[in-house]
Amino acid sequence: MKIEIIGVNTSKGLIMKNRIIDISASIKGKIIINLVNDNLNNNLPLLYINDKLISKGRIMSKRELVKYLKNNYKE
Repeated sequence: MKIEIIGVNTSKGLIMKNRIIDISASIKGKIIINLVNDNLNNNLPLLYINDKLISKGRIMSKRELVKYLKNNYKE
C-alpha cells in the first residue's frame, strides 16, 4: 500500500502523519509512506492512498483511517 501525505509541514499535515504512523502498525502487510512538504496549496493536507485522493484539507480521524486502510488494503 502506498500512502502519500502532501503538506506534512503544516500543523494539520503533522497530525495526519502521526495518525498514519500510529495506525500503520495495525495493518498487516507492506506500507510505504511518502511525506511531501508543500506550502503552495490552500487545501492541505492532501492524503493519497494508492494514488487515489482520499482527503483534502481536513484531518481524518484514526477510526476513519483504520477503516479505510483495512477495507482498501492492496499490496
